[in-house]
Amino acid sequence: MNQSILVVEDDKDLCTLLDYNLVRAGYNVTAAGRVDLASAAVASARPDLIILDVMLPDGDGFEFCRQLRANPRTETVPVIFLTARTLEVDRVLGLEIGGDDYMTKPFSPRELVARVKARLRRQSSSPAGATMESGPLQIDFGAKKVLVKGNTVPLTATEFKLLEFFAANPGRVFSREQLLVSIWGDSTHVTPRNVDVHIRRLRERIEEKPENPRWIQTVRGFGYRFEAPA
Repeated sequence: MNQSILVVEDDKDLCTLLDYNLVRAGYNVTAAGRVDLASAAVASARPDLIILDVMLPDGDGFEFCRQLRANPRTETVPVIFLTARTLEVDRVLGLEIGGDDYMTKPFSPRELVARVKARLRRQSSSPAGATMESGPLQIDFGAKKVLVKGNTVPLTATEFKLLEFFAANPGRVFSREQLLVSIWGDSTHVTPRNVDVHIRRLRERIEEKPENPRWIQTVRGFGYRFEAPA
């Protein structure tokens, strides 16, 4: 069954362009030109990925993303922002609130399709049934579920992928550039600073004391390391 993509964009010509390229790549595409229509589409059928504009006629794409992340049903759906807002502060905000990627207009349709494929491939790459425990931290890779002290911790797709990568390589130190390539791929515009943003958000979700982390530790002058104490 083809994977489904929800395009939230009010420019009809751009929607047509996106629909053509995504359908050609083998995806089922639904378009919504307003936040209320996007909300209804998500309520009707959970998409596998959402391409989201920021400036919409009846609302703000950033706020819609926040709503998605606050809903257990959609908290792990990958979100790729596609917007004319090019400032670094907007890019950082989009990633801080749970976006998995951020592209600016004008853009290459081929690159967008490549990012969609990469994001969905990473989303489905965890081996079914594999789990890991480190003290109160439990990671179910197949179900893409994280628990701390028995309580489910909501993570975005990128946050889970980052934790999964660390957990698969305990004790190894990774630079920001290595994490960029491993998690986001070579074609992304995500910067080393954005890696720090995701690390901070992940710590806030799983660490009891994010300022003194137990699992995701900073190695000064180089990057980050995952420790797995019993």
